[in-house]
Amino acid sequence: MDLRGAHEVLDTAHNAVVSMNDAGRIVYWNPAAEAMFGMPRDAAIGRVLADTIIPPRHRSAHRQGLRRFLATGEGRVLGQRIELSALRRDETEFPVEITISAQRDGDEWSFHAFIQDISERKANEDERRRRVAQLETSLEGSEQRFEAIVGALAEAVTIRSRDDRIIYANPAALAQLGFATVEELRLADPRDIMANFIVEGEDGGPLSMHDVPSVRIFRGERPDPLLMRTVDRHSGLEKWLLLKATALRDAHGEIDATVTVIEDVTAAKRAEVRARFLVRASQILGSSLEYQRTLRNVANLAVPDLADWCAVALVDEQGRTEQVVLAHADPGRLALAERIRELEPAGLNSERGLGRAIATGEPVLYSEISEELLRSAARDEEHLRLLVELGMRSVLIVPMNVAARAVGAITLVSAESGRRFGPSEVQFAVQVADRAAVAVENSRLYSERATIAETLQSSLLPDALPTIDGWDVAGFYRPAGGGLVVGGDFYDLFPVGDVWIALIGDVTGKGVHAAAMTSLLRHSARIVAEDDPDPARVLRRLDRALRDRHAFSVGTALCARIDAGEVTLSLAGHPLPLLIREGRVDPIGSPGTMLGISDHGAGENRTDQGLWENHTITLAPEETLLLYTDGITDTVGARGRFGYDRLEKAALECAAQPAAELLACLDELLNRFQVGPQADDTAALALRLLPVRAAAPAGRARRGPSQAPRGT
Repeated sequence: MDLRGAHEVLDTAHNAVVSMNDAGRIVYWNPAAEAMFGMPRDAAIGRVLADTIIPPRHRSAHRQGLRRFLATGEGRVLGQRIELSALRRDETEFPVEITISAQRDGDEWSFHAFIQDISERKANEDERRRRVAQLETSLEGSEQRFEAIVGALAEAVTIRSRDDRIIYANPAALAQLGFATVEELRLADPRDIMANFIVEGEDGGPLSMHDVPSVRIFRGERPDPLLMRTVDRHSGLEKWLLLKATALRDAHGEIDATVTVIEDVTAAKRAEVRARFLVRASQILGSSLEYQRTLRNVANLAVPDLADWCAVALVDEQGRTEQVVLAHADPGRLALAERIRELEPAGLNSERGLGRAIATGEPVLYSEISEELLRSAARDEEHLRLLVELGMRSVLIVPMNVAARAVGAITLVSAESGRRFGPSEVQFAVQVADRAAVAVENSRLYSERATIAETLQSSLLPDALPTIDGWDVAGFYRPAGGGLVVGGDFYDLFPVGDVWIALIGDVTGKGVHAAAMTSLLRHSARIVAEDDPDPARVLRRLDRALRDRHAFSVGTALCARIDAGEVTLSLAGHPLPLLIREGRVDPIGSPGTMLGISDHGAGENRTDQGLWENHTITLAPEETLLLYTDGITDTVGARGRFGYDRLEKAALECAAQPAAELLACLDELLNRFQVGPQADDTAALALRLLPVRAAAPAGRARRGPSQAPRGT
């Protein structure tokens, strides 16, 4: 999943989402931002953010903060929920709550802001403060007047006395706490009330009565508003609540009671968490084509914000399952899940659970896990005991669908958190599973394409170089493009009578076109050399073969005949080979004319205009002839191309070694020099004359260390 996919998700977000690059300019502006700020996306993209949505009095601080972050990596507002003033297009200001995250991509930073218009909430708070002021007065007056003021509030309001008892709750608070009357609430111990809920802070840590703002006020503190997540232990209902408290003082200024306003921010918090999750999950799913690793990362991301457990399984077309990952916040709990997995039946049951989700392509939700359900799923008593020990509250299984088939499923389990999954969780999990399915399918297609390319490429190279008496020979080949595309570089070495023919070349194009040309040249060279092993005449016949093709086909080649210690070679536009001697490197031969460029087409009137000449050299023992394609000299590094001068120095550095080790040495130097992905195919042959009476070791003639694409 790429960034475009993430933006498609954020385009549907309820809150405004705005992204800025490290130059301070807007790079993303969702429809909610258009509505909030009164500015269409096309007008916003590319504008300076500070000049667009930040009031003039705050712009200097914004720019200073951006500069400080880019210089030091420190940002005080990142990851925090803060309230600010924002500016609409019509220059009116309004209050917003904003959460900002930073994302690094190489040397560049991007910043993403989730923005909520809190104008209505601020107005309610102002009204609430007015009513609380009235409350302090009305406490000395009639209780009826007090109820008329506070009971009308939509937010929950409670009053706590100095003895830690809740002495008042408006109807919204009673509903929130699960009581029918204020009298019933007054008789309850606040600790017992809190014990009915799982209560955690925004960071996931547990909260107790000592953390509640109204209790802290009695300790003489001035607490900030507290955001907490609660789960009703009985119903499994999850809520996010924002608690704000203020002190009520008597005539002497002593704190007599505390008033707490409880705002239900569940919808906003869930939207924020899920939007942030989808952005991060999309980045993870698009970061690698190794689907096992990306799925593991997504599962670990889901725990514990979305579920206590997350498992991902893949299913092939024969129905065989592969358990990719099982994630839990507590690694110690994973051993229990592994024991349960060992006891599960081997096959899938299409009537329930994972098997049903795979068979139907539809989510399977068990909102409440009963003992009867566990017993029906258990294989035996030991299996049942372990399932009970796991403590599952709710289970959601969502298939990862590609076209008309489910390739796997994501299983989310609620256990110790006590949450109960419902339709909202199903809808969100389907979005995640759809993106994961795309990542799995892309990975499969990539692997399939890479296998085809590797198989085809291997068929165009000799399986192993033959052994030549008196010579040490080796070769290597590295395709560009990570092995996904068949390259145009090739080499071959074969006997003709009492001599040997070495061929190396580079044809234009990639893929099937390059494969066809390579196959034509290799096999044509073998047939032609059987009749006449003269290198120049072999090249002339190869040139005719390319010109007989209907498609324009050109390439370079070098053909060499090896006869004892004598090598006769001819070049067709190919880089000059290097004769490596002790302390020196000399280019050999003349470039000649490329294959296929003279009188393109067939016909009786065609003439051979190419110039191919033979050049004969005699090698001394332990001298090496290096044949190579221009992929070596064209390798790109931080200081430009590798070039001929660096190749000459590398040949000298690696000279005093056997052929395979020389190529390995050259390969290592290229790897050190190269920056970024390999831009061109690379092929090379090293022919080293052995001392008299020394025979080539068995298997010496072979491909070098980089015969396969790097990274395989």
